[in-house]
Amino acid sequence: MIALLIAMRPRQWTKNLLVFAGLIFAGKFGDPGAVWLVTALFAAFCLVSTAGYLLNDIIDRAGDVNHPEKRLRPIASGKVSIPAAAAASAVLLVTGFAIPLVMGIPYGVGLLAVYVANQVFYMAIARRVAILDVFVISVGFLVRAVAGAAALRVFISPWLLVCTFLLALFLGFSKRKHEYDLGANARASLSAYTGQLLDQFIMISAAAAALSYSVYAIESHTATAHPMLVLTIPFPIFGIFRYLQLVYKDNGGGNPDQALVKDPWMYGTILLWAALSLYAVSTEGWVSP
Repeated sequence: MIALLIAMRPRQWTKNLLVFAGLIFAGKFGDPGAVWLVTALFAAFCLVSTAGYLLNDIIDRAGDVNHPEKRLRPIASGKVSIPAAAAASAVLLVTGFAIPLVMGIPYGVGLLAVYVANQVFYMAIARRVAILDVFVISVGFLVRAVAGAAALRVFISPWLLVCTFLLALFLGFSKRKHEYDLGANARASLSAYTGQLLDQFIMISAAAAALSYSVYAIESHTATAHPMLVLTIPFPIFGIFRYLQLVYKDNGGGNPDQALVKDPWMYGTILLWAALSLYAVSTEGWVSP
């Protein structure tokens, strides 16, 4: 049971926190009904994404056994059998879709279906194609952010969506660099990358993510209504710089989810950014320019 829980990768549920973006930046975090709705959607994405992780590990088992790190995963190491993982994946998938269906979450089932279709496309085709592999993963992050806003029927700034996509590209290419530097041959797309090419992708996506968030915090509709949002800009920029330090100095780009919860500078920056963002979009935090 413990091995199956590890195979479900609960630490990666942090990625699904993106569904709360609409709740925060639309100023709905004081509405218990809205909080409950998005929390249920978060749970649904956790279950469905976990089903995908199990299926992905089943498909990748042959390659993962040759990977210096992934060979230790429960399915690759044989601690969790393929039939058990497949059964768990099916149960999680059905339960995940049942949540928005039962609760009547607007667009919940549809956007979960889009997320699953994106994951299937990744596992069937995109993961073998350099650049496309990271782009498709980033679309999965984008779907999470859109789902949270759609469930509440609130507007989410295109600049925030662009920033989400670019930040996901940054993390994705950083992970590819970590795998490339390890010299592992478990991923087909790695042969089409070079170290220098990945460095360029990382720098471009990092700079673009920082710039797009800055534009969001200054020029978006939300920023116009809540000028204090501009004060949040240094935090994501510092977080990007800190992650670059982890990637290039400590070779820590392989597991972004671990960096977010284990590195005190990273999770401290995220907590401060979240706290200031909540204050900035609250009534008490509003100031006139």
